[in-house]
Amino acid sequence: MRLLFIFGIAIVNSIQVVGQTNTDIFLMELPNTQSSWKIETITNISQDPGYDSQPYFLNDTQLLFAGNNKGQTDIALYHLDSAKKEWLNTPTLGGEYSPQNIPNTRAIAAVRLDTNGLQRLYRYEGSTGKATPTEMFQGLQVAYFAAFDERELLASVLSEDRLDLVLIDLQKKTIDTLLQNSGRSIHKVPGVNSLSYTAVNDEGNHDIYLLDMDTKESFFITELPIGIQDYTWLDSSRMLLGSGTGLFVYDTFSDNDWQRVGDLSAFSIKNITRMAISPDGTKLAVVAEPSAITPAAVVQSHIEPFNKRDLEGFVNTFSEDVIVRRFPNKVLYTGKNNLRSEYATFFDRTPEASVSVIKRISLGNTVIDEELVDISGKKYKQVTIYEVNDGKIKSMTFIDDIGFEGNPVPIVQEQLDAYNNRDIGAFMDTYTDDVELYNFPAVLFSEGKKGMHNSYASFFAATPNLHCKILNRIVIGNKVIDQEKVTANDGTIQAVAIYEVANGLISKVTFVQ
Repeated sequence: MRLLFIFGIAIVNSIQVVGQTNTDIFLMELPNTQSSWKIETITNISQDPGYDSQPYFLNDTQLLFAGNNKGQTDIALYHLDSAKKEWLNTPTLGGEYSPQNIPNTRAIAAVRLDTNGLQRLYRYEGSTGKATPTEMFQGLQVAYFAAFDERELLASVLSEDRLDLVLIDLQKKTIDTLLQNSGRSIHKVPGVNSLSYTAVNDEGNHDIYLLDMDTKESFFITELPIGIQDYTWLDSSRMLLGSGTGLFVYDTFSDNDWQRVGDLSAFSIKNITRMAISPDGTKLAVVAEPSAITPAAVVQSHIEPFNKRDLEGFVNTFSEDVIVRRFPNKVLYTGKNNLRSEYATFFDRTPEASVSVIKRISLGNTVIDEELVDISGKKYKQVTIYEVNDGKIKSMTFIDDIGFEGNPVPIVQEQLDAYNNRDIGAFMDTYTDDVELYNFPAVLFSEGKKGMHNSYASFFAATPNLHCKILNRIVIGNKVIDQEKVTANDGTIQAVAIYEVANGLISKVTFVQ
């Protein structure tokens, strides 16, 4: 069955410079599992307000890509070990695209678009690429390509108003045209003597074919989802593509269609296009458009450096004046320097420590995570409330899983049912006489049952269509944390309520709005 993906923009065959958008290169580690991928973190390695695309792993520690260099496109070389970027080629007017290694050599091949409109395939010698580039095949208008070895390469070339697929023999200086209306995604298949390419079908979409380089015969593999042009190979039998924020795998040994294996929506990106896999299969580079970073993405970004014991990476996700508390408002320490000192001591004293998110509630600039903490094999749960401002965590409040006999959920659910029935008597019966209501972190606005009764009785009477729906719920110790969507008259509002239960009744409620 053909999948219909909402891709956001119409895509047509084009030369390198048509339809460029503000794209960046994002790097992540691939999980070991094959069926469902949990991506922990993503790093934007280009971070330019322009066109950065066409990643290619030179080896396991170096990545080439076409990068924005002060308004023009040049060959960027990113070092994974040091997180440093340099320009491989000597910048010239025009631009270089689709950089990749020529197999069995130290040279780089790239498409060069000159200011006179000529688009040619050039060879850049040596590991630095600073030598004067040489044209690899005179007069050929190359748009996209992949090298099989130092002699043969497969390319989509410009021909009138279309792309044609050609097989080029650099030694014999020959060109064989294989088909008309080819696509832009051409790859060497790992582990076999084959190249893959795309061709535009009768419906205007793209099909993937395999070219056996021993026999020069082509075989149909599968069709790409509607609107998708790009894919890459995970190994000799599995392909990967991105659509929107989703990652999808196709197994040539399976009867299944493209299967969703991962989602990157938590990392403030959209419209995934090109991608590349490192030779050892442990890292993935994707091209996507950055979107406004969400508080959830900011919070997520501090988890991997913590688990990797990367002190500076962890500390740099927090604001300079960060406040660290014990719920509700016991300040443990303040400031980034104190946070660094506390966690440096923690890492020194704790050889093994990790945290993973079980459940997450996001509301405005507040993120509440139910977390599983593993300290040297001893596991326990905690809840952490994060407040985010200007892309940094400005406060972190811990709720411990204190010992509690009983289940706090039934009484909280009982008050919810009474609330939705607008039954003031049953509603108030779920609270202690000295109940306290707070705004987070600890601003008291109501104390005692009497004042609360009067406020809610009037509210119930004036709101005939009142309804509260629980969107998410976290339970820890004697506390129930509910993300609530309240419908009242013609409007809706979301809030988080933290209910604390004592002796079978609700004794305290803290609202996050």
